[in-house]
Amino acid sequence: MAREASLRVVFGIAVLDLIGFGILIPQLGVYGVRFGASPFTVGLLVAVYSLMQLVAAPIMGRLSDRFGRRPVLLISQVGSLVGYVLFAFAHTLPLLFLSRVIDGISGGNVSTAQAVVADITKPHERARGMGIIGAAFGLGFVLGPALGGVLGAWGGNLAIGLFAAGLSALNLINTWFFLPETRRADSPSATARDMRGAAAALTLPVVGRCVVLVLLYTVAFAQMEGTFSVYLLTRFLSSGPVPLEGGWLVHAVHPDAAVLREASLRSGALFAVVGVLSALVQGGLVRRLVAAHGAPGQGVEGAPGGRGGREAPVAVVGFGLTAAGLALLPVAPSYGWLFPVMGLLAVGSALVTPCLSALVSLHAPMERQGAVLGAYQASGSLGRIIGPALGGLLFTRLGPTAPYGTGAVLVALGGLLALSLVTQVRMSGAGAEQSS
Repeated sequence: MAREASLRVVFGIAVLDLIGFGILIPQLGVYGVRFGASPFTVGLLVAVYSLMQLVAAPIMGRLSDRFGRRPVLLISQVGSLVGYVLFAFAHTLPLLFLSRVIDGISGGNVSTAQAVVADITKPHERARGMGIIGAAFGLGFVLGPALGGVLGAWGGNLAIGLFAAGLSALNLINTWFFLPETRRADSPSATARDMRGAAAALTLPVVGRCVVLVLLYTVAFAQMEGTFSVYLLTRFLSSGPVPLEGGWLVHAVHPDAAVLREASLRSGALFAVVGVLSALVQGGLVRRLVAAHGAPGQGVEGAPGGRGGREAPVAVVGFGLTAAGLALLPVAPSYGWLFPVMGLLAVGSALVTPCLSALVSLHAPMERQGAVLGAYQASGSLGRIIGPALGGLLFTRLGPTAPYGTGAVLVALGGLLALSLVTQVRMSGAGAEQSS
């Protein structure tokens, strides 16, 4: 019973944390532009969170191994609270950046929560426990952007920041009163992902290809996320971008309050659609398509040797849908047409992400599961750093459509690589059958 209670607490912590993070996703560009940022600077504003998280996560993992999960979790939640309050009262770009740096450093919230799950579950229960964290991610990214759009339209970054800070305060109370220390002498290490592990994972046949694929895919998708709100302002809520020597300047550098409110609502609505569709597809359609049964190593229905035969073709379809969505995004004739286009992106993402994760888990050696999955996540984190910065640079230097055309090309190349992955998975499964 104590274990189930702790899992519920962890779920609450992760949900509140991810809602707080999701609130900011479609709004950072709006407020970056408000303070006179170029699209490139807006991309850096989005990327800096993931950069600081990637740097800080291994350190926080080691600290939680040494001093316990609970104190590290509490400190990271205090850091998130401070970062959100600073975001609420930021009236300059440097303060906006500082708020994202602080919150990125404190981004060990979720990784430490995952360590708590590993502490209190047995190996055969681990997948179910980690699924709780995955469900929290889905719920946070569904509710967060929609709340951010409403709050941004009502009270700007003050309302968004204070609401997110309130969620962090609830998390702090929840952890302080209801979560005991879970670290034991025999608990698995929480040392987080790093890029050295990603390089080592490249030597594993199917896993290495998945690590490259998730990097390509995340760079392309993050280009869209990092520049979309600026694109929305440029294309539908201002008189358009102005070409300058060495780059482009958004006409609505200092838009009035009504335009900012409209941008918050519209971007929030679109990202909410992406979140809802992704949750629905991942929750139902993907399971039916891959017809997966059993844990890694126990076999997957329809797969040679139990090595996951259906995930790779489904991922190829996801790459195709995402490439189509990115290519269509800059030619959408009106705001209303963005909804079906974003729907393509949502479904594509919902097909690609779980299938690549499943393939990595199925083809990683059992004794290296944690290290390999951590390396795979590190590659995705690197993509979330490169993507927004690259998208902002392309937007600034080449124009508003450049990030989406480039993203479509990257995803199309990823789709071709994923096609070769289908053959590689089949060969791996046949080899496993022969060896057994």
